[in-house]
Amino acid sequence: MTGRNEPCPCGSGKKYKNCCLAKQAEDQTEQAKARLFFDRKYKLTRDLYSFMAQKHGGEWAFDHQKVRPFDTAEYAREGFGNMWAFFFREYDNGMRGIDWFLEERGKRYSGEDRAMLERWRAMRVSCYQLVDQYEQGAVIEDIWSAERYRMPYSETMMKLPPWTVSIGMIEPYVEEWCIHGAFVWGHPDVKSEVMTRVRQLQEENGQASGRKLSPADIIAGNYPEMINMCHKVNNRDVELVKNLEDTSEQIYVTRKYTCEDPEMLKNMLLDKEDEYILSPGTDPEEGKFVVSRAEKLDGIFDAIPADRRERLGLDEIHITSDLANIVIDKQEVTVSGWRSDELESTLELLESKMASAVGLTRVDERRESHQVPKGLVSKGYNIITEKNLSEQEVVAYSNLPSLMQWIRDEQEKYPGERVEMLIRRREYEQYRINPKISNLNLLRIALGLPESPFAG
Repeated sequence: MTGRNEPCPCGSGKKYKNCCLAKQAEDQTEQAKARLFFDRKYKLTRDLYSFMAQKHGGEWAFDHQKVRPFDTAEYAREGFGNMWAFFFREYDNGMRGIDWFLEERGKRYSGEDRAMLERWRAMRVSCYQLVDQYEQGAVIEDIWSAERYRMPYSETMMKLPPWTVSIGMIEPYVEEWCIHGAFVWGHPDVKSEVMTRVRQLQEENGQASGRKLSPADIIAGNYPEMINMCHKVNNRDVELVKNLEDTSEQIYVTRKYTCEDPEMLKNMLLDKEDEYILSPGTDPEEGKFVVSRAEKLDGIFDAIPADRRERLGLDEIHITSDLANIVIDKQEVTVSGWRSDELESTLELLESKMASAVGLTRVDERRESHQVPKGLVSKGYNIITEKNLSEQEVVAYSNLPSLMQWIRDEQEKYPGERVEMLIRRREYEQYRINPKISNLNLLRIALGLPESPFAG
């Protein structure tokens, strides 16, 4: 244990009492506040549940009734059912569950318990989107008012995919905010779907009653429908390929040789103008050379203005398409790549006059079949630069050509769709597949879009 007057373990050079001791004490105070908050929240939720179950003839009858309007998975129906029964459903007595509870049981509570219950009664439902992050948590934005709320990570707020959207309620929590009740964060498209449906219901209600309800009133009055709609949006893009008609076969080829003169083979390949280049992985001291059959990608980047090219560093970082990969390791040669005309011509080149000149003999070949969605073409890319790039940067630059082509294809398919929305969908979907995937800010820079707060 570090003494108060001893040097702080963090290495700042200050005494422990003047450095991390105060921070640790502050952290412990915040943790104590959080624990009291969630303990109180849990206790009052159980009291509210017991009251509503009693009014419905017992827990079984209450649970059965509250989940019926929802189409979501069983675990989600329980949470959404409670939200509906407690805060949105209007009963025969004209009251919501929370109002009914406070009317009959409210006098039993005082102090912080009563204050929390009153906050619950006053809370309004809305639709929120994750729009930023900070060291302690996430920043969400009300899609109608554009008001933002900081939400520290807690037992109700975990790390979320970029631009994710949900319907729900929030409440004050340790000087910031936290989720109240059921929130199932989903696809960014939920935002436009919710806004469109709310406008439709507002118009229908206005024609019937002569007054326009707020988005909060519309969502509260149609809560099961809105949640079921969000569930459908979240699941419509997760359908897996169900039959072979939706896929095409692509073959990955690996062919191995022995070679009597690997140095001559390397030189003969590199003499083929700019068609073959030395690639990362070359280590002459170890007798290993990696030669790629490469295709320049200048055409993809021609439309990028000079200022963006400079930000991307494309004058110092050159990206080429890898059509065939040739690893010359001492007297062994391995050629690999996705089957294509370019790969086949490389194999023919090696086994023509070049084979006899360098003593090249085939010893093995493997062809691996992969079923991929139709329209997807598997490619590899080389990054040629003298800059010292991190592994993540290499992956990010390698992904840039395919992302540029992807955005072009998407704009052709959906000409009215905003590019920003297309990128947000991509960031969300990539995060769900792999939270550690390379960032998309290179693509944003190339397209002249604001950089994402969710991509480094």
